[in-house]
Amino acid sequence: MKKKGVIHLIALAFFATILTGCSSTSGSQSSDTSGSRSGSIIGTIPDDSKFAKISIGMSMRQVIDIIGPPTDQKVYGTGKMFIPFYMGSDNVRHEVFYKGEGRIIYTGGAGLVGGGVNSVHTIIYDPNESGYAR
Repeated sequence: MKKKGVIHLIALAFFATILTGCSSTSGSQSSDTSGSRSGSIIGTIPDDSKFAKISIGMSMRQVIDIIGPPTDQKVYGTGKMFIPFYMGSDNVRHEVFYKGEGRIIYTGGAGLVGGGVNSVHTIIYDPNESGYAR
């Protein structure tokens, strides 16, 4: 009887860890105007920069329509892709490079079954950006 209670307790702790772990974030946070999404803006973006026209939470398609295509790009997995029961869409990041402007990092779009919309997670303003993935 005691053994069964311990197993239930372990299972409950396991699922509680999964549920709370999926909603945690870290790093510097700043909300867009709607307050529905959070992310980071690194550097001070001048008003005459292309990056001044974009904001956290915008879709990749919106950004490309506003500031044009990037110079280069790369895709990489996050640590969340190794969590067995993670059902969120933050297991892949898409980083795009704009020469002389900086980088934009998108999250989402991978998910459990694919699809979805990549949205701006981080904007890194760097006027010395080479524009190419390293």
